Amino acid sequence: MTADPPALRDGSRRKAARWAIGVALVILVAGGWAYYQNSRLPKRFGVVEPGRLYRSGEVTPGQLERVVEQFGVRTVLSLLDPDAPESRAERAAAERLGLRWLNVPLRGDGSSRPEDREQIRRILFDDSLGPLLVHCAAGSNRTGMACGLYRIERQGWSYERTLEELRQYGFDDLDKHENVRDALREAAAASTKPAP
Repeated sequence: MTADPPALRDGSRRKAARWAIGVALVILVAGGWAYYQNSRLPKRFGVVEPGRLYRSGEVTPGQLERVVEQFGVRTVLSLLDPDAPESRAERAAAERLGLRWLNVPLRGDGSSRPEDREQIRRILFDDSLGPLLVHCAAGSNRTGMACGLYRIERQGWSYERTLEELRQYGFDDLDKHENVRDALREAAAASTKPAP
């Protein structure tokens, strides 16, 4: 029996070590990616009122499952086009999870009509529907307007405080968003809820 020359043994060890490191990296990256995917919430996810109202941007079926598991959401209010492929997938996921899926479609700039806002209020203020997730695509304009109505009329927030929260969630506050500001100003003027 002959022994391998030392140079050959060192080369084999290096190859084996590189292979082991490569496998470990693949496992680490795959595990990290799986963890990231499983723990992710929708973009701009936020708590408006714990156990009652949550907000976000667009929701994938997997994210919806996580929101249900983590926050006990029972109803989804989508402010998107109900016929969009993403909305159809979300509605199917909601049905599979036993959730109520409601829809009040609004334009992307958050503009709404008084009857749209009244429908949103009826949904948001109906305690039997909670915990509730309200969302649009980005989680800023349409969702901001809906949650702003809730903040002002249910929680007694001022128009200024509400607008500041909208900005924190990505509201650009441009000229084209005057309809959103008007809706919130009207709500604040009509609100009888005392400030917290």
